[in-house]
Amino acid sequence: MDEKNIVTKTTQGQMQRRLHETAEKGKIIQLIIFQLGDEEFGTDIDQVREIVRLGPITPIPDSPDFIKGVTNVRGEIAVVIDLKRRFFLRMKKNIEEKHIIITEQENNLFGLMVDEVSEVLRIPETDIKATPELVTRIDRVYINGVLTLENRLIIMLDLRKVLSEEELTKLSEIRIRHRAAIEKAEEKRAKAADSVERIADSKKKKTKN
Repeated sequence: MDEKNIVTKTTQGQMQRRLHETAEKGKIIQLIIFQLGDEEFGTDIDQVREIVRLGPITPIPDSPDFIKGVTNVRGEIAVVIDLKRRFFLRMKKNIEEKHIIITEQENNLFGLMVDEVSEVLRIPETDIKATPELVTRIDRVYINGVLTLENRLIIMLDLRKVLSEEELTKLSEIRIRHRAAIEKAEEKRAKAADSVERIADSKKKKTKN
């Protein structure tokens, strides 16, 4: 998985001791940790297909404001969702989204824009506790619980619940409808890049002569 080898903030030795001490508590799970505005979130690695850098996105006319558009992921089309807009989270100035978390729902690909994927954690499943009241602005229906790690509060987001069944249906239709549009946009970008390369080569030849 792309970028899942991100170095964790917790030292390897500390994590090894922690896992050894709590191994008897139950199942060990892996979490993808990411930032959204002022809050830190985690999601089960099994819900993530891959993590990619934010790249070209083709806008979709007349779509909800939390739909950024569609993008090409290794030849497949993914509908890109701005999670901060989806959950009405505060936008931090001078902070741009860096990563897209790719998840597959109902045989369709979706890309969830996040500020940054920071690390991968391995923890005992029993460390995840019930969600307290007023822990976040996000509706608790989307949350599996919380993880307290030293002075950090990590909110567990269930990616399967981020989109309702009705929204999944609509986004699936968008994905199919705009496949041709994104392929045309990719072709246009490729031609532009090729044109720039030819001009650069021509200038080099003139300089040599």
